[in-house]
Amino acid sequence: MYFDERAVNAVRERLADPASETLFEGRLSYSEYGDEEVLGRALADYFRTAGAGARADSPELFALMDAAFEKGYGRDRAVMATERQDRFFRGLGAAPEPFTDIYDCYFASGIISLSPDEEFVDGGAQDLFTSFRFARKARGRYRAIYAFEPDARNYVECAGNRELFDGRLHLYKLALSDRAASLPFLEDRQNSRIDERGGYEVFADTLDHCLADASPSFIKLHLEGGELAALRGAEGIIRRNSPKVAVCLDHRPGDIVDIPALLLSYNPDYRFRLRHYSSSITETILYATT
Repeated sequence: MYFDERAVNAVRERLADPASETLFEGRLSYSEYGDEEVLGRALADYFRTAGAGARADSPELFALMDAAFEKGYGRDRAVMATERQDRFFRGLGAAPEPFTDIYDCYFASGIISLSPDEEFVDGGAQDLFTSFRFARKARGRYRAIYAFEPDARNYVECAGNRELFDGRLHLYKLALSDRAASLPFLEDRQNSRIDERGGYEVFADTLDHCLADASPSFIKLHLEGGELAALRGAEGIIRRNSPKVAVCLDHRPGDIVDIPALLLSYNPDYRFRLRHYSSSITETILYATT
């Protein structure tokens, strides 16, 4: 995959710490060449060198990785389901069990600070667990939560969990995109997404339209590939409010450059940090703050 070198360098210049630089270069190489071993080596460097803040956010994950490295687990100890996994763990230099330390995912300490006036967007709410974590981390002091979930079964779970919140939660049975339209949708619980192979259609809309009368200060997106389109549909909000952004980068090869480059086109003052929350390829989060 080819990336515009000017866009790549513009993103590089806005990376705020060494851990982010390590993850960026690894994911960039993975997007360009599709080599899981290269990504595994980059994540190994990240796991070994991540600072105290990242380790504090994911203590179980880093303890697991440290134990794997110390025991010398490698390719001979791994039981791999696919050749891609084999290459990834060979690069990682360890064969840990799949693990995701999700409690601090999207809320990295030292990056995200919450004010009493936060208006939080939970794009891809699934069961409202991220919204619940936001409310807990904010200690109940926030202005509003706007949660978006198009999957029918997930939405039922969200509706059932509404009792955990008060009237400041606003729940939308909508997909987020860059236009208002009915779009094909693949229903697969946590992997649900806008997809041409989907069995039915869902209604999608833009954040700019849905939240025209609101002032979002923090946008979280985990949309299984729909993140870039959702950010295009939030251009007005981002230009106007400069919200904190936490977005998953695992689903489209180009997102490692395209998403931060888009955010810079809306607001050149954004600084970027990358954090990883899993012992697998997934769960790399881009944080954008001013």
